[in-house]
Amino acid sequence: MSAFIVNFICSTIMSVMGLIVVKNISGSKEKIISYKSIILLMLLIVIPMVIYNTEYNYIYTIIVYGMTIIIYKYILNISYVKSIVSCGIMIISLFLLEFLGSLILAPFMTVEYARNTWYINIILNFVFMVIMIFIHSRNHLKTSLSKFVSRLENQRVAKILIAIIITIIVMSTLLYTVGNNFSFNSIFTNNILLFVIFLVLIFMLLGERNNYDKLSSEYDGLITHVKIFEDWIEQEQLNRHEFKNQLAVLRNMTKEKKVKDKIDKIISENINIDSEMINQLKNLPSGGFKGLLYYKIVLSRKMKIKLEIDVSDNVTKILSKLDDTKIEILSKLIGIYVDNAIEAALETKKKLVAIEIYSLDERVNIVITNTFNGKKDISKRFEKGISTKGEGRGNGLYFSKKLLSKNKWIEEKQDIVDNLYIQKLIINKKAN
Repeated sequence: MSAFIVNFICSTIMSVMGLIVVKNISGSKEKIISYKSIILLMLLIVIPMVIYNTEYNYIYTIIVYGMTIIIYKYILNISYVKSIVSCGIMIISLFLLEFLGSLILAPFMTVEYARNTWYINIILNFVFMVIMIFIHSRNHLKTSLSKFVSRLENQRVAKILIAIIITIIVMSTLLYTVGNNFSFNSIFTNNILLFVIFLVLIFMLLGERNNYDKLSSEYDGLITHVKIFEDWIEQEQLNRHEFKNQLAVLRNMTKEKKVKDKIDKIISENINIDSEMINQLKNLPSGGFKGLLYYKIVLSRKMKIKLEIDVSDNVTKILSKLDDTKIEILSKLIGIYVDNAIEAALETKKKLVAIEIYSLDERVNIVITNTFNGKKDISKRFEKGISTKGEGRGNGLYFSKKLLSKNKWIEEKQDIVDNLYIQKLIINKKAN
């Protein structure tokens, strides 16, 4: 069979495989069988055949990657970010499969024999296609990758693209070297070892990024809900204030002592039930931060934690200048630290948590103090997955450390005095 026909068949197999796999990874619901799809796929099939060279050139790999990004983006009707990440995952998965194939085939044949024997070439491409589609059709993997890609959709495209291109170039170079030394020798085994090390690092970085984005999304959801909670409380306060005025009018319209006593009782028991909480936070700007503390007050009351909040009058001006992004970051950090403070205080007799917010030297200081069990080792509290409640639960402080490393306008300090743990956040002058 002619080389042209073999190349056309193999290119067609890989292009169709890529389309199906990228569709699963991206979570696209678009139909892939149409005239537009066929025309675009023909471009992806023919152009790589024309520019293909037996000598390795990383430019060829980048060109093919760029073509898959554009063509699959328009076929599947997805964003460029989704296409960049999905195509990158597909190509890296294919490299991994080729790597495993090299390990299996190395004892039985040379790379020249595999490449130049037309039926083996077609069979290998077909087998790779079946395995790739089968793996990426598994519901659990498909759902996980789709969520991962969606979380990256609002991230900076440049950083993602550079990271994927570097990964593809390194992996393809290692595979090319393995292919040219297709037998068990020192060069072959050394390159395999490098490939494995690089692959492990990739998975570690992806896992790290996935955990960070997952935690960030969870806290974003929390901030959204506490904003609603904040609006509801403030509206409720207005409604109660108006209701109180109406009751006062009714009270002045009657001379019956029993009626007046009943109205007084309603006002004292129901209308002012949350007045202390409202007064504690009146100096904080709206936008989620105040709502978060409302929520933590309610949560601490439910857990019978004594939560004391003291907000200075001079913080409003500085905090109100923070933009929405900084308020959300601050709210995430406060949420993490207050949750940990409440959890630690639950294990003590006093069950005390105190939050102080004040301005000093034009910097806002947020100090969270809580009682804690001094017998527990907290030296590794900032490590991922480490918690006094057991392994796998200590991601909050690890997440906060990551947030702080990316936001130099805010710094943190800790101290321990007797059985009190003190966490301080300081908003620097340059925050505005």
